[in-house]
Amino acid sequence: MANLEYVGNYINGEWRLPVDREVFNSVNPSTSEVLGAIVLSNSTDVDEAVSAAKQSFRAWRLVPAPKRADYLWLLAERVQERRDELAKLMTLEMGKVISESYGEVDVVIQFCKYMAGEGRRMYGQTVPAGSPDRMIMTVREPVGVVACITPWNFPLSLAAYKMCTALVAGNSIVWKPASDVALCAKLFTEIIDSCDLPAGVINTVFGSGSTVGSQLAEHPDVSVIVFTGSTEVGKKLAKQAGYHLKRIALELGGKNAVIVLADADLDLAAAGIVRSAYATSGQRCTAASRVIVEASVQQALEQRIVALTRKLQIGNGLDADVHVGSLANNSQLATVQRYVKIAQDEGGHILCGGHRLVMEPWQTQGLYYSPTVITDVQRHHRIAQEEVFGPVLAIITAQDYEDAVAINNESVYGLSSSIYTNSLHYANRAARDLESGLVYINNGTSNAEIGLAFGGLKQSGNGHREVAYQAFDVMTEWKTVYTNY
Repeated sequence: MANLEYVGNYINGEWRLPVDREVFNSVNPSTSEVLGAIVLSNSTDVDEAVSAAKQSFRAWRLVPAPKRADYLWLLAERVQERRDELAKLMTLEMGKVISESYGEVDVVIQFCKYMAGEGRRMYGQTVPAGSPDRMIMTVREPVGVVACITPWNFPLSLAAYKMCTALVAGNSIVWKPASDVALCAKLFTEIIDSCDLPAGVINTVFGSGSTVGSQLAEHPDVSVIVFTGSTEVGKKLAKQAGYHLKRIALELGGKNAVIVLADADLDLAAAGIVRSAYATSGQRCTAASRVIVEASVQQALEQRIVALTRKLQIGNGLDADVHVGSLANNSQLATVQRYVKIAQDEGGHILCGGHRLVMEPWQTQGLYYSPTVITDVQRHHRIAQEEVFGPVLAIITAQDYEDAVAINNESVYGLSSSIYTNSLHYANRAARDLESGLVYINNGTSNAEIGLAFGGLKQSGNGHREVAYQAFDVMTEWKTVYTNY
């Protein structure tokens, strides 16, 4: 505790650590060790951050886009230099295994470079005029202050997706990271600061969503809200932002399913399902939480899934041999425990897992939950309809392809769906029929790549996309310019 790190806000190019201010703790979920204390922001902090962003925007918007892109190239280099530090801190603070943390840092590096390339694109149009001696063109222009509100499960990559896009487009930023990963956010902000961006272009404020997030959604000088998180919170932000006619981009929850037809390669399917279900301890918006399988191969598939699940090593994510780390916080552990009980009460049968794990004595306070497979789940059960966000997989029986697609599409969510089949007929029909923003053929539900539009249908989002150039649709305004000569 003597070396406890205290963290303040980053506003207008400087760190501010007010005295006598209420703080919250950053806690290692694998050991319950307190890692740091972070200032809870108040309305004055938010106003100051937005004011700094608004002031800096006036000059930043006039910097040529290729020059703005140069900062992203430099950021990629600086992240690479501190790759080990970032990965270790991510595992310490939110519990994912170290290989995943390294993978996330590498994604940030790749995305910085990808979005830097957009500094030479962001194309407009020239259009034939209907009058003589006239030229018409359309151009993209920055919007203003962008509020980025990000979750704890991918503390760096989801922030980079939003902030790099906003920056290269010419916007300024107020970033409100999740409290569970405040130290990761501080380190990432320090790395951004080392790139010598103009003061106020990026500002980081810590605190609760009810205080900071709500104020950003209603602040008159914030032009855009970009948010990744729960559907419940997303709806609230949309209501607040909509009243003020703000743009808002929402990437929300999912109840993602893997369909397995009778002709599928069951070994391939089982491996893809287990990877999709238990990576990041199931704490991904694209995690597979349902398997919809034709009855004739259900038992054989279940046997394969259970066998692979039981081989997974669970423990502290810093151990390179561990496959599944801890859950991120006590709230998530309680949610997982509650839904497993609900599934049993509804008639589900646990094939493996279904309980909290007590590890070695020094880890007894860790938030570990055994990867769980539940069968005999009916399509209307809550475990088949509601997002758990944990290492819990529900298996549902389908009679045929049409029945499987109907079960998949009954969800209020529509983020990611997958089908395993050796039939081109059914593969192509699934690409058309599945109501999801992402569709995978013979692959799990969580394997997206940079440069392709990412986002969901229905209550998984509000139609906006990120991770690709489509993100500029919310980060820029179109202007049409008529020139008579």
